[in-house]
Amino acid sequence: MTHWNLIQPGLAATPDPGVALVAIDTRRDAVCGALWLAARPGHPTVAIIGRHSACDLALADDAALSLRHLAVVLDADGRAADVGYRLLDLRTGLAFIDEAGRALEAATARGPAFVRVGRYLVLCFPTGGAPWPRDVVAAATRLPARQFLDLRAAAPGPAAPGSGLAAGTSSGLAAGTSPRRADLPEASTLAFLAALHGPARARVDLRVADAALAGTLTVRSALGRDEIAVGDDQLAGGVVLGRYHRCDSGGAAALALERISRVHALVLTSGGRVWLVDVASTNGVAVDGKPVRICAIDDGAVAELGGVATVAWASALVDAGG
Repeated sequence: MTHWNLIQPGLAATPDPGVALVAIDTRRDAVCGALWLAARPGHPTVAIIGRHSACDLALADDAALSLRHLAVVLDADGRAADVGYRLLDLRTGLAFIDEAGRALEAATARGPAFVRVGRYLVLCFPTGGAPWPRDVVAAATRLPARQFLDLRAAAPGPAAPGSGLAAGTSSGLAAGTSPRRADLPEASTLAFLAALHGPARARVDLRVADAALAGTLTVRSALGRDEIAVGDDQLAGGVVLGRYHRCDSGGAAALALERISRVHALVLTSGGRVWLVDVASTNGVAVDGKPVRICAIDDGAVAELGGVATVAWASALVDAGG
């Protein structure tokens, strides 16, 4: 809370429901960027954090960060009490580090959350409730106990020594442990809930053996057509589309085009619907020729990537019913 005098005025200026993000460069000990995501009824709001200048929060001074590193997805119905958000690593080799020093690939949060991305500390503050006080001591009393559920290590592996935040949490948990939901006091406030899996690569078959099929992504370009069978778990965690090996190494060859960014789009569920998100790509996403940042693709919409490829979604339930 060293920089609270710089952070609090921004929070005070955003009384509506949403999430404010503040980035602190830990090497320079300075606030280096901030943004606010507004809650939209029935519609997700997404911000991309990374080294690319097109990112919503560009953190350009750490070469270890990926160009498009982290997605912050705000899932809310517009009421302050329901503001929840997800942090999704975009299949990087670095992931992000939670307050207990764990490397995670995905997390769901309600309440403030603080994570490290490379050399940057990203502070997440939900807005829309009681205003954050100007006094730093009073603000600190607003922070709920740091409680963690269902934590798992990220796919890239545990954080290297010294790369994470200080081990341990204020709730007294030792690093590497996680309480069961039943172990927490009934009246306690959930501050941070880590998810099991983050976004999956766009492999041609994303189903785990015997897992339920959620639907199929069809990708078309001049290079051909790919059918990506997506399981329920993968759709819940998101699917990364792009030409980089961390996206399509399983055979989604239709995306291997120069106008497709290395990490171009993210397909995920929010509010019971399927959405495609432009993750700060160079050549964008469009529907019917009009540029879009986020579009629902479970209503028959066909998203265009970079003007050279298309993506469509077909639900397994619709297919079975037809």
